Amino acid sequence: MRDLFYTGIIHNWKRVLVVCSLLGILSLLIFPPKNAQGGKAEPGQSSQLQAVDHYLDEAIRKLGVPGGSAALVYQGEQVYSRSWGITGESEQTVTNETPFLIGSLSKTLTAYGIMRLVDEGKVRLDVPVQQYLPWFSLPDAKAASQITIHQVLTQTSGMSESAGLNIADQGASDQLAIQRTVRALAKEPLEAASGNRHIYSNANYAVLGAVIEEVSGMTYAEFMESSIFSSLEMKHSAATVRQAEAIGWEPGFRSWLGLSIPSPIPYDNGGAPYGYVVSSSSDLAKFLIAMQEPGKVISADRTKEMIQPAVSVRANHYYGYGWRITQTDTGETRIWHAGSSPDARSEMVWLPESGWGIVLLTNQNNRLEEARLSIVATGIQDILLGSEATPISFPPIMERWLAVGGVLVLMAITVWLLTSFRRGMETKLRRWVWFTLGGVFFSLAGLVIPVLLYLTQVSWHTVSLFVPDLAEMVLLMVIFLSMNGVLSLIKASTIPSIKDIQKS
Repeated sequence: MRDLFYTGIIHNWKRVLVVCSLLGILSLLIFPPKNAQGGKAEPGQSSQLQAVDHYLDEAIRKLGVPGGSAALVYQGEQVYSRSWGITGESEQTVTNETPFLIGSLSKTLTAYGIMRLVDEGKVRLDVPVQQYLPWFSLPDAKAASQITIHQVLTQTSGMSESAGLNIADQGASDQLAIQRTVRALAKEPLEAASGNRHIYSNANYAVLGAVIEEVSGMTYAEFMESSIFSSLEMKHSAATVRQAEAIGWEPGFRSWLGLSIPSPIPYDNGGAPYGYVVSSSSDLAKFLIAMQEPGKVISADRTKEMIQPAVSVRANHYYGYGWRITQTDTGETRIWHAGSSPDARSEMVWLPESGWGIVLLTNQNNRLEEARLSIVATGIQDILLGSEATPISFPPIMERWLAVGGVLVLMAITVWLLTSFRRGMETKLRRWVWFTLGGVFFSLAGLVIPVLLYLTQVSWHTVSLFVPDLAEMVLLMVIFLSMNGVLSLIKASTIPSIKDIQKS
């Protein structure tokens, strides 16, 4: 009987092969491999990736962003991918190939591009910027001549944070935008002598973008495409508005009191080197893999140089070339950077000792909510390092609710002032009080915005871009204060003086 069975299989081997193939395909459809989207995980990682998946379930719900994408890399291979929600205006489903605006993660890519030129012998780190940009100038000409490539990479040039904010988010769409942006620094004074201390400023990486253009003979976008993106097979990354739109990028959303509002903020070609590169989670995973396994684009020596603690930012917090270097709670080196734009927020983390890399991209932002994605990134990191992630709990945003409360109080005062016209208040003291109140209201109306800008050390342009709800609450406060001032003065003018009363 057994011989007949084997004989039947031999004579009908083609049919048996077809049936087995169909059963195999059916089993894959019913029981897909756990990491089908992101590569294969080692047996010991399965529980970690499942824990990350469950953690993201809660994080996605609490973040409340319209769309996002995550990727995990382990020892040179992407092992996990997850995307959720929708893109911008078209409301397409987000995938791991959806391009997001990555904010200051652009700085890591710009530094990578500079190191490519260093490897090729076209740029030296210890020479002044003016050797490559003879036209580069600042109000202090001597100081400008002393700033080196190393100093702009490590953000120790002395250029101020406000200088970087003043040139940012201009919405330029032409190919000369980066050059024009750097030339605008000619009117921005240094905050410190070059080399003295770390001052995080977009201005530094705008300068590096101009250096790339001058040395390569290409636009920044062309250089990044030909020398970085293509070499790493980053097919969903771009550095100009035209290229970004061609690969499917759309403006994201701005959080207004927790509500998702479609963003009207345009892409800025001039900001690409420091904050306006677009990329996908799968592409940034490839970039992390290139950092883990150097040699394909830049050498191991240059890669290592990028992540050395070149300058101290504060205790146990350092800056390298486009990367921040700190430590985890367990003492492992943590190399990372965060990215923020008016309508997107991102995190990228590399843990070189354990071999893990994390990419998190979302298409919504508000400066008051930025810490939330950092909390999620840290939670994922804890899971990957074998610790239990702290339960996701976002701190209340007191600034936002204080502003809302202030507007409500001023509205109540306005209503009270309007109703007070029905009551007679005909003493000299009360007339004087109304005049005083009017002066106080007008003074406060004139001080609210200057005080806010002094406390935050940024321009009103930046406040309105990154904190739109707070900005509009402040404007409402100014409007109500001014209305109350007008009403108080009108009230004072309608109350007769003592002399008028005596004459009557």
